[in-house]
Amino acid sequence: MIIDGLKDVLLLILGWLLGLLAPGIVALIRDKREGNIIKKALVSELHEFRYRLMLNVYQIESKYGRLDHDFFEWAQAILVDYEGINSEESLLNTIGPLLKLTKDEMKQFAQVAQQQRKPNSGLSLKRHHLVLLDTNIGALAKLDPIFRGRLLEIKIRVGFLNEIIEDSRYYYRLSFQNSISAENYKIADANMVESYIFYASRAKDVIGIIGKVLNQ
Repeated sequence: MIIDGLKDVLLLILGWLLGLLAPGIVALIRDKREGNIIKKALVSELHEFRYRLMLNVYQIESKYGRLDHDFFEWAQAILVDYEGINSEESLLNTIGPLLKLTKDEMKQFAQVAQQQRKPNSGLSLKRHHLVLLDTNIGALAKLDPIFRGRLLEIKIRVGFLNEIIEDSRYYYRLSFQNSISAENYKIADANMVESYIFYASRAKDVIGIIGKVLNQ
């Protein structure tokens, strides 16, 4: 009788505990499911963003004769890993033969690529917007802390990239002012070029962080 009574008490306590914990368990399961959905969407957005950043870096490196084997190996790795709406096959087919060039041949290729771009002209770099990331900031709490931290770092660094883009636009507009002197034109043009090269360097950093997120 005593044992049966203890069983009844234990069952009552267990039922009471389950009643208290059930909402939390349900919320935890729901948050995990929603977190997985958000993560999948963010990963897709980052694949596209990394692809676009790589193309921007190519524009800059090409315009200023900075293309080399290291760049194409770097770009190839991104394209191989790319999962998005754009076709990367033609780019990969182009990069393969370029990597077989000798060092001197690559220098010649870089010079030709540079000559095909208009000198003293600006690049049409557009401000970056990670729409899914920006609109789901509150939901990042449902994600893994390391994953969340890297996403926030990407967001901050993208803000820096946008500031560099604005700087480059300012110097480009400045170089076309009618009243600008020859000396100030040279300064504005040099600052514009420096902004583009700085952008390429920082964009590579962002691409590196995105790679860590995608491989996590």
